Amino acid sequence: GALSLARYAHHTTATPFSERLVAVGDAAHSTSPQLGQGANMALLDARALTLALRMADPAAALETYAWLRRGHVRLYQALSLMLTPFYQSESRALPVLRDILVPIATTVPPLPQFLAALVAGRLLDPLKRLRLEPVRL
Repeated sequence: GALSLARYAHHTTATPFSERLVAVGDAAHSTSPQLGQGANMALLDARALTLALRMADPAAALETYAWLRRGHVRLYQALSLMLTPFYQSESRALPVLRDILVPIATTVPPLPQFLAALVAGRLLDPLKRLRLEPVRL
């Protein structure tokens, strides 16, 4: 098989809704896949939309939806933008640097805790704003 060039864009719609349409997930805010958060972000969007639509003031519901997600989305887009060159670029140095730093980052406190919170979606805790409680297993 032939290889194809992957291109990623970090984009957020200025307003993720119109009168008859609400954008969620990658349609509302796309990033590269480095953090593996696409499905999680779409599910959090759906939860935010559900909460917003339950509001007493329907006119403000969609603005509330956008507000509920804004900070969390911006954080993950910024992190994805920073990390993408280490995983996908023409640079020869960045992957070497990544291969040196990632093993350190996974063993030196508090970096493992930070990374776990990052991939679990707990940085800038979206659960709090969305009134979700963590599941206890």
